[in-house]
Amino acid sequence: METEQTVTLPTWLNYVCVEGVIGAGKTSLCTMLARQCNARLVLEMAEENPFLDKFYRDRRSYAFQTQLWFLVSRFRQLSEAIAQQDLFYQLTLSDYIFAKDRIFASVNLEEAELNLYDQIASTMVKSIPSPDLVVYLQASTDVLLRRIEHRGRKYEFNMDPRYIGTINDAYNQFFFHYNETPLLIVNTNEIDFVNNPDDFGELLKQIRTARNGTSFYQPMNAKDRLRLKDRNVFDAPPEIPEDTTIEEP
Repeated sequence: METEQTVTLPTWLNYVCVEGVIGAGKTSLCTMLARQCNARLVLEMAEENPFLDKFYRDRRSYAFQTQLWFLVSRFRQLSEAIAQQDLFYQLTLSDYIFAKDRIFASVNLEEAELNLYDQIASTMVKSIPSPDLVVYLQASTDVLLRRIEHRGRKYEFNMDPRYIGTINDAYNQFFFHYNETPLLIVNTNEIDFVNNPDDFGELLKQIRTARNGTSFYQPMNAKDRLRLKDRNVFDAPPEIPEDTTIEEP
């Protein structure tokens, strides 16, 4: 595993986005990858949204204001930061894609609001460059809720589990049909890439070897991987008991 020196991604990867529901670990992964690969970071500024705290207390009353703020903020950030080349960095990493905003809008807005939102967003999307690769960090709703509680952000206190479940379903539906760019879907239920270097190393390997189309990565949890490693399962063929009969084909 490469952890002590800068890792170079394939030359076709110049702009990579990490996506996932609240609590999936996308910002953590982006930050770790940027340090490992000497990349430029573009992180969404969710905590700067003045409506967000009110939204989580009363979603219906503050949904449209919250969504429009995010739409304008994400458009401005991506159109300015990604479109401008940086001579000091070959790779740019972002913890969201522009289409993310539409996922949340489809859940939070009523029909008339969503129609207006779509009219505004349709004029913006043409100016946003597409990523070379999207990494979708998938997790069950229970796992997401545990991670949200663990990180303890003030505006996420008492978050409705049903809302997270609805957002999670919307994300899975979106990426099930996603085909705009190469996509790597990673099930993160059983791994901890933030605190376990082996988990991070395996995930980095998957990103480095990503290919066109959609790829799926179902990691083995750290305990099982260590158990198999101790038994040398990866290095030697399985032993066959003496009383086992092997039939010829």
